[in-house]
Amino acid sequence: MSNDLSRRELLTMSASLAAATLLPNCAMSQSVDPNLPVVPSAVKFRKTVINANSDFECACAADVMGRGRLDIVSGDTWYEAPHWTPHKFREIGDWGRGPDSSGYRKDFSDMPADVNGDGRIDIISSDYATGEIFWSENPGKSDRLWEKHLIASPGSAETSALVPLLGKGKICVLPNCGNQVVWFELRKAGPSPEWVQHVVGKEGGAHGIGWGDITGNGKLDLITPHGWYEQIDALTDKWIWHADWECNPGDLGFGTPTYDFDGDGKNEIVFGSGHHYGLYYLKQNSAGKWEQKTIDASWSQAHALMLVSLEKRQPPVVLTGKRYLAHDHDPGAKDPLGLFYYKFDRKDKKWVKCVIDEKTHVGTGLQITAVDLRKTGRLDIIAPGKSGLYLFENG
Repeated sequence: MSNDLSRRELLTMSASLAAATLLPNCAMSQSVDPNLPVVPSAVKFRKTVINANSDFECACAADVMGRGRLDIVSGDTWYEAPHWTPHKFREIGDWGRGPDSSGYRKDFSDMPADVNGDGRIDIISSDYATGEIFWSENPGKSDRLWEKHLIASPGSAETSALVPLLGKGKICVLPNCGNQVVWFELRKAGPSPEWVQHVVGKEGGAHGIGWGDITGNGKLDLITPHGWYEQIDALTDKWIWHADWECNPGDLGFGTPTYDFDGDGKNEIVFGSGHHYGLYYLKQNSAGKWEQKTIDASWSQAHALMLVSLEKRQPPVVLTGKRYLAHDHDPGAKDPLGLFYYKFDRKDKKWVKCVIDEKTHVGTGLQITAVDLRKTGRLDIIAPGKSGLYLFENG
């Protein structure tokens, strides 16, 4: 088998192939930090292959048919719980494919919300190729494909997320548009839903965006590779720009877990490099200046990150994983895949890498979901990517 696997070859392999077969002779171009403890996940997960041939990089959980169970939605298909029976519900095209490129699907985010107020969950998505944000209307008990409705065309968005900028219960869509920071509020649900565009600014427009409460005042701020927007009042578009850092490398991933990991009373910001090596964090020094520090530079393309509570009675952790072929030519593009979480050991004052899965087909794409899928009180993980769609059931 050659070292340069085609996308088709990879997707048709058995999901149980070992890493040496999956990605042979792929050496890391970055060394592993000997001071970073690497341990198996303390949380026991049961891995399920939902669709080994799926190449959609987004997925979410939604009660599609209102049965009181959460299903899995990814790309053009929703998978009915509890046996994950597939149902195609819309057409999703592709672009950028060729002899030397695996290309992309025209679905860069899947977000569940009742947009038209009919009591059924619709799916909000974005497409980098067209620059559109759109929603697919759930017709209920019908075999017809879901109708597509345009929300806006703010420009190519690497991905998008539902972010509670106005508090819980408010539908706010935050896309990552490289030329500006903008978000969309669903002000009124209905047959003709009212969407309001909020422009934050152009200073932070770049690859990658995140959110978190930096000041500790209970409001979500917006985090970019070039600095951050302090929220004064998101509803009336009042923000203060702080050019406090330049992330290196500058291709911030999507999602910036923000939390007082080390217990010093000030929140740190974790970010990944979407197209290069490294997981990093920003920390304020004694003078109040932000400094960038490395957590783990041994793998590349940490494109999606989440702050989640996985370990019982323990602080939240950073959940992330390696995106497969973010670009075919990225540094480490064909290195072994993995799904990990990172926690900060306050006693030893160091980060710990916890391995959920590695050296198989499992990584992450543009989106990673942690949700109590089975109503157990524990978070399960949905991991989509170009190398398949996988579920990790907690406990």
